[in-house]
Amino acid sequence: MVENVVETNVRLVDTTASPDALGSMLLGWVTVLLALTAFNVVPMGGMVLLTVFFSGFGFLFVSFIGYRRGEMFTLFAFGAIAVFVWAFSSFSLLPGTGIIPAPTASEVAAFLMVFASFVGVLGFITLKMPCRLLSITIFSASLLFFMVGLHAVLGGDTLQLVWGIWGMFVGVLALYTGCAITLNTVYGKMALPLMMCEVKK
Repeated sequence: MVENVVETNVRLVDTTASPDALGSMLLGWVTVLLALTAFNVVPMGGMVLLTVFFSGFGFLFVSFIGYRRGEMFTLFAFGAIAVFVWAFSSFSLLPGTGIIPAPTASEVAAFLMVFASFVGVLGFITLKMPCRLLSITIFSASLLFFMVGLHAVLGGDTLQLVWGIWGMFVGVLALYTGCAITLNTVYGKMALPLMMCEVKK
């Protein structure tokens, strides 16, 4: 008796949407809000700090989706950003409750400059990725956090104005990147430029 063997090929398709647009939008939203505090348009109070805090859940979600999709950069970058925004908002809010003492200027500066260094490393990693606008945004963000760290220890209205303007620039870049990724995906073509280029391996 001859048995017929039927071979079946199963193709698994990952339909999980890319989280990059959400990550960029959150980064831009938070950065613009922080820049507005430098212009004294809004105070560094509950609205801003709670927005920064709850954005951490969004960044963590972006990181998780990156993990599910096997995207190491997304997992690495946005997971760290989630920790940063939670830590920043916590040490800004909790001293008012008496739970912890307020951080010193040197502690805040060290915190921001270490994170600026990390973001700078991310910028160099993006040079192996095709989106040059992403590289510009990340390097600009690294410089922004460095300037905010300097302002924490040096103070001065001029430096505050400079990092406020630079922060607005970074925020708008990030917001544009998020919108461009979303629009290009919906239209199925390059509707908004992202400065794409070929990357040599």
